[in-house]
Amino acid sequence: MVYKKIQNKTGDYTDEQETRWDVLEAHEAWTPEGLNVGWETFATKEACLHTWGLHYNPLPGGEDDGTN
Repeated sequence: MVYKKIQNKTGDYTDEQETRWDVLEAHEAWTPEGLNVGWETFATKEACLHTWGLHYNPLPGGEDDGTN
């Protein structure tokens, strides 16, 4: 699988600095630059999160407040 992280103030994952991220997962990702460009390959999502130092930490309520 391939993964990409995108900074998002309402994302479900946080790093050591408490920055919030969305983590996208796909079998393959076609980008304007080519296949999987800008995405990283990992065996599992757990391996991806460990490597990136991210932890599942959704905001209370689990809903977008419309401010992003």
